[in-house]
Amino acid sequence: MIYYINNSVDPHFNLALEEYLITNSTITDEILLLWQNENAIIVGRNQNTIEEINNEYVRQQQVNVVRRLSGGGAVYHDLGNLNFTFIFNKSHQPEQNYYQLFTQPIVAVLQKMGLKAQFSGKNDIVIDDKKISGNAQYRYNNRILHHGTILFNVNMTMLPKVLKPDLAKLQSKGIKSVSARVTNILPLLKTPLTIEQFKQAIIEELKTTKKAQIVALSPDMIKAVNKIANEKYRTWDWNYGKSPTFNLQNKTRITDKGTIDVRLNVENGVIKQIKIFGDFLGFSGTSVLEQQLINQKYNLTTISAIVGKNDINSIFGPNFTKEEIISSIIK
Repeated sequence: MIYYINNSVDPHFNLALEEYLITNSTITDEILLLWQNENAIIVGRNQNTIEEINNEYVRQQQVNVVRRLSGGGAVYHDLGNLNFTFIFNKSHQPEQNYYQLFTQPIVAVLQKMGLKAQFSGKNDIVIDDKKISGNAQYRYNNRILHHGTILFNVNMTMLPKVLKPDLAKLQSKGIKSVSARVTNILPLLKTPLTIEQFKQAIIEELKTTKKAQIVALSPDMIKAVNKIANEKYRTWDWNYGKSPTFNLQNKTRITDKGTIDVRLNVENGVIKQIKIFGDFLGFSGTSVLEQQLINQKYNLTTISAIVGKNDINSIFGPNFTKEEIISSIIK
């Protein structure tokens, strides 16, 4: 395993670095990154950015808004948040719970610090039923990118100000606010640590268990990453994108799986435009399915046939059924 030292706190650069490392065919090693962002909202690949954030407050506070490669929901980052990224080759063994596998080193470090940390649900790490880490994944060829947040000492007062809560999601969990279900690690520690000391504890764990080697980013790598950042992660098109004009909207919250929000422009019974938003955890994106549906009849038979030809779990995430996707598109 290689641990690449990355001291950047620019979210555009940091997300471009992830893309560079997973798509570069000359890099085949297992990879670890630990990184921090200055104030930023990191939006899931399939989300409608405008509807996820409090736009006026975000502009006033000059909070960065950047879309990531992976699915899932929007999260707030500041320098009190430590992010981790693992990049591995996909195992040829039968499909396993990669979320639990990749979060295990973080759970192990927390447990060694005396915290009752455990993997929970589909993609979280919790301590005493409060979330301290959310995780998401992206796959490129035979490589898996797994990244997650660690709430070490985040400014919790910012969470309700920058993000719009999904009320359906909160109601399904029986809680009143986003901040009610998350917590920082620092106040839970018997012996206080700095975030740098916490970071070093994770590195030492991986040096022991994975023989991690510490490597600096080369000037050529930094140049290539900045090129990706400028051409993609600093652009409005990637971070916000265009939401099509629509005359139909079907929004469905499926418990323990995610929200699917389908926007359609249907003319004379034919789909002219379609965009599928949501916080689901699929890794391949929705664009292929959307393109297949354009100029097709908006009826159950046609949509069922098209959806049926696709790998639903790669698009939307584990445990989704084709029937759930079909009913989300046409009701």
